[in-house]
Amino acid sequence: MKHIKLLLFLSIVTNSVAMFSQSNFSGIVHYESTINKRTLTDYLKNRRDTIDVSLVKSLDKVYLQSKPIQSKLIFSGGKGLFKVLKQMSTKENDVGMAIAKISAGGSKEYYYNDKNKKYLVKDCQTLGECFVYPNKYLEWQLTQESNTINGYTVFKATRNNGKVIAWYTPKIPVNFGPKGEYGLPGLIIEIELGRTIFKAKKIILNPKEKIKVKKPKGNEVTFEEYSKMLKKARQSIFGKK
Repeated sequence: MKHIKLLLFLSIVTNSVAMFSQSNFSGIVHYESTINKRTLTDYLKNRRDTIDVSLVKSLDKVYLQSKPIQSKLIFSGGKGLFKVLKQMSTKENDVGMAIAKISAGGSKEYYYNDKNKKYLVKDCQTLGECFVYPNKYLEWQLTQESNTINGYTVFKATRNNGKVIAWYTPKIPVNFGPKGEYGLPGLIIEIELGRTIFKAKKIILNPKEKIKVKKPKGNEVTFEEYSKMLKKARQSIFGKK
């Protein structure tokens, strides 16, 4: 019986997204990312007292003093683009904010195209020049567990053995979310990725301004090619082991 209910649920959700996604639906989603409560609690209760005193000051900047990171997702006509916004108060020597920004996506751009099933990542910082490579395939486990966030009915989905937890809403028929997350039957309103949690703070649907989503430009390589270049760069810095 549970299996039948789940199949019916998936059918309704998938069909509701398909009905709308073919139209020129557009929007802007402003996300805010912070360290999730579980990670923060674990640091304060279990890890902080066991860490060398010389490191506590630096880790406190990461866990206790870093401010929320702002990011934005734009989408239109089945295409989307996510990137972290420039932080007004970020200082060059602020280790906590620098790490928080990297966890949120850093300087990378994440491109989604549901029409031709192309999901790309653009990285211009890690290797000194711009490379564009395919984003990895994400396999989700959908559940019937629901909640209400920002006035939207959302459903829970997980992947990576439950380590990644997402809440999405079929009411907004786009399959995207923050930091390259995609593939759910509705916009990701909230998601936990490792120690970072993203929350949609402002959603603007079908704005008056025309949304243009451009495919990232750079040296297009396969994921395997990018991984090899990344490994080679690390070896040149840290040496072979």
